[in-house]
Amino acid sequence: MSLRLAFAASLTFLFACNGGSGDDEEDVPTGPHALGSITITEAHASSGGQSTSSVAVGFIPDAATAPARCTRDVAGCQIQLTPDCNDTCGDHEYCTFTASCTAMCKRACDASCGTGEECYFPTPNQPACRQRLNFDAGSIQISGTTAPITLFPPYSFNSVDTGSLFLDGAALSVTATGATVAGYTPFSETFTATKLLRSNPRLDQLGIPEVFGTGAVPIRWVAGDDKVVVTATVVGNDNKVGTLTCKADDSKGSFDLPREAINAALDGDTLRTMSLALTRTEKRTIYDVATMGSIAGVQIQPTGWVELSTMSTESATLQGCSGDEQVCGNSCVDVSYNEQNCGSCGRACAGGDVCEQGTCSGESSCTTCMNSSSGSGGTCGACSANASCSALRTCIENCTTTTCQNTCSTTHGQAAVTLYNEWAGCICSNACDVECASVCN
Repeated sequence: MSLRLAFAASLTFLFACNGGSGDDEEDVPTGPHALGSITITEAHASSGGQSTSSVAVGFIPDAATAPARCTRDVAGCQIQLTPDCNDTCGDHEYCTFTASCTAMCKRACDASCGTGEECYFPTPNQPACRQRLNFDAGSIQISGTTAPITLFPPYSFNSVDTGSLFLDGAALSVTATGATVAGYTPFSETFTATKLLRSNPRLDQLGIPEVFGTGAVPIRWVAGDDKVVVTATVVGNDNKVGTLTCKADDSKGSFDLPREAINAALDGDTLRTMSLALTRTEKRTIYDVATMGSIAGVQIQPTGWVELSTMSTESATLQGCSGDEQVCGNSCVDVSYNEQNCGSCGRACAGGDVCEQGTCSGESSCTTCMNSSSGSGGTCGACSANASCSALRTCIENCTTTTCQNTCSTTHGQAAVTLYNEWAGCICSNACDVECASVCN
């Protein structure tokens, strides 16, 4: 099995329609609100080495305008859905989901806008350009991190390879000076960093039978007391791609990724590659930050929520068997040419027979195939249905010399010989060409 590792990290305020201070869903208020997120993420490869970090900040004026995330539940995991409009979208349209997760064609906002401008629809289906007005919270300073962080709108923070921006359980604070045109008023809040996540045993040490077999994939980590999500991106032999996310109990330190969910994400394809990511999150949500200002054509909710999050992610990508190989027992087997696993795991060829192109070939396999194909209703059954041809076949099979075979042909007549030759051609060229290759050649 080959292994490719992937990693990334970031600090981000997350957008969500539901949440609560301390993530207690029972305390979540209801009603329209603006939505802000500040997220710090640390990420590292399962094999170890230096981690990377990043910070993401964003604010939207109305949470109701956030894109729909459409999934379906399989064995307790959420499989990401892809909209399918059955090729009905026209020029300047794209396929997307409605808020109720119904696929629909939507007009693309594709006007050619200049620097500092954005595309919008002053009237339906008529894109135009206007000056871009940021909906923000002014400059943002984050303290308590391993390096000072100050961001200005429009917020951008490139990933850095200098390790984690936060320590386990660190006390962090964020101060926003407030928007100057439209956005959030000033706020200052504190929150607690999560603990860095470590798998145990490491994700990259998962074996082929565990990942590409038939059972659940066992995932283990050093237990904590925050929120853990398992994300798996799966790729099939026919390049089908699926993504599933599963909530796990951090305090247990273990989760068995259901094979049922993996198979559902592949939609009939066979698993070739799996990328696994474990993410631990600690989040605090503030529900009562005021907003200010206005933007033409945009609804700004007067009350704003802000989610302050830290995340620690560990990831690894695992490559399964290649080509015609399948997982048989504890190893990859080329079922095209393996006598003990010919065509599929556990399908052994009879003694002396060989495996060719996933089919057993040799005396035993030829006899079995010939009898099956030559019987009543078989692919090559015309000879068996004719008494003279059937007798000729029996006569020839008991011969050991060419002279004997010629005598059989003379005795049973040309019509029987013609049917016999058609039967032999059917066996060797069609029904049992691989099984009887050594006999026919």
